[in-house]
Amino acid sequence: MEPRVAPRATRRGNGRAAVPRHLPGFVRHTGIAAPFRQPDLESELIAPVGVELRDLHAVHLDPGDVPLDAHRHDGSWTGQHAFPGFRFRPDGTEDPDFVLNREPYREASILLAGRNFGQGSQQAYAVIRLRQCGMRVIIAPSFGPVFHDDCFDFGLLPVTLDERVVEALAHRVRANPGIDMTVDLERQVVERPGMATVPFRIDSRRRESLLQGVDTTLLERLQHEEGAEEMRERDRRLRPWIYDNSDRRDP
Repeated sequence: MEPRVAPRATRRGNGRAAVPRHLPGFVRHTGIAAPFRQPDLESELIAPVGVELRDLHAVHLDPGDVPLDAHRHDGSWTGQHAFPGFRFRPDGTEDPDFVLNREPYREASILLAGRNFGQGSQQAYAVIRLRQCGMRVIIAPSFGPVFHDDCFDFGLLPVTLDERVVEALAHRVRANPGIDMTVDLERQVVERPGMATVPFRIDSRRRESLLQGVDTTLLERLQHEEGAEEMRERDRRLRPWIYDNSDRRDP
């Protein structure tokens, strides 16, 4: 089952957020894995930000408004790519030495990455470009914290494994690149024919968010919103001065 982007909450007439609709969740994914073990890769090297978006703090990226359809990797796509500095030479032609420019990795949907993948404080552009590049899972020894958090907002599964385990997976892939790999979020395992099953751990709430295709933290907040509002109203009656925002300074 393919992962989908978590939906946005809608608003009721009274201004409260309604429970977001459910979409198919990420249960497992099977696909070609590509080894790209570059360590300490900055998020801007995954997805450079254009001049018009340099003020990242002024830009709000809503997962519900971002197209995540993957483009083809046969050289026909003229839009923005992930890893443009690696994918293309200075003259604009594809670099045949870059892993995603070679078969069968052009069809890769699982990336075996290096430590500190996506480090830096850039917003979600790196995650978005990877999704548009066809990636559904990134397996690495560690991730940049901002990148890691953004993955869950845009339906990309980050799997953290020991450095030696990731390199062993990459070695297997290089030896037999056309064999599919499966990442099962429900069972929390990575599987490949001829290879021992590799377990992984993930935060339980984030796991549920991807399995359900919805932000479970948001759901919990919405489920308790009515009770919380009642508590605020009771407290407002008991301690009205706490909620008085008028200027109390002496004249």
